[in-house]
Amino acid sequence: MLLAGMVLLMITYLSSYALPGPTLNNNQPQKQLYYAAFSEINQMLSGGKPPNFKKAVFLMENAYLNGAWSYEQFNTKISEIAIKLRQMIEKRHLEKFRTAGNWAAFTYMTDSIQENNFRPFTYDFDHFLDDKDPTVGFVTKLLRTNKGNCNSLPFLYKILVEELGTSGFLALAPIHCYIKHKDEQGKWVNLEMTSGSFARDEWIMQETGVTVEQIKSGIYMQALTLKESIALVLKELAVNYQFQFGIEDFDLTICNTALRYFPTSVNLLMVKYEHYRLALRQTQKLQKDQEVEAYQMLKTIDARLIELGYKYSSKDEYNNWIKQNKLSKKTTITANK
Repeated sequence: MLLAGMVLLMITYLSSYALPGPTLNNNQPQKQLYYAAFSEINQMLSGGKPPNFKKAVFLMENAYLNGAWSYEQFNTKISEIAIKLRQMIEKRHLEKFRTAGNWAAFTYMTDSIQENNFRPFTYDFDHFLDDKDPTVGFVTKLLRTNKGNCNSLPFLYKILVEELGTSGFLALAPIHCYIKHKDEQGKWVNLEMTSGSFARDEWIMQETGVTVEQIKSGIYMQALTLKESIALVLKELAVNYQFQFGIEDFDLTICNTALRYFPTSVNLLMVKYEHYRLALRQTQKLQKDQEVEAYQMLKTIDARLIELGYKYSSKDEYNNWIKQNKLSKKTTITANK
């Protein structure tokens, strides 16, 4: 009864979103970019190619952008920043510290300094939800405008520190992504890239509603491995494909592949859920056995989400949280003047 109720509740909520447009033949060239991106990222996960978070992010974004960027162009932008970060480290004689790269990337991204032309990367309070425009969370958009969200800001940080040969790990909370890394004493530190601040575990739990059970199940506040981070990029690839072309076997293949490497990802499970939810809205195109299968898969995914301790968080709640944090930030700035 609980499972069926959860299925119906989520179907009711998700049905408020418009169905993507029909698949058209003239979309085939762009689809090839998606197929190529999936193929290369899948090889990173399966061992056919070295895992490369930077390349995975580029492939995912450029598929949606229909080849607007070249990898050389993207890589040049990253390399130019990395050169400045190394100069910052050398200027302050910090080479002996293993967290020098973490300090340089965080400082460059969040402080108004000469190295970034006094233009730090900031949270885009006007455009941060990607349900109508996926590019708001793209690193390419962040590099172009210096404004991003809780996807692009930690993604860029991770790319930069890996460019310097050090470590930075993505970590998740409900509808949120941040950074974890170890300090000089080997203790975990949380970086909130959306506000350019350090965050205690207790603050993250209080602000985002993470429970102890969810931490134990592994869905939130864990430092993601490189392969889990790349699987998260595949989640974005599947979401963008659904957004542009609707549901097909391909977006489901992306999700199932990524879940092999990140089985506790509630984000991937929800994209898979969306596939079957949309399938049920297209019942006129389904045979009876396909309709039964789709409904059964929704119940199966629900069971897995309940097992992991997942609780639904609406984008309205996230929107209100961001607005509260924006007001709090303004108040803090005023009080410190």
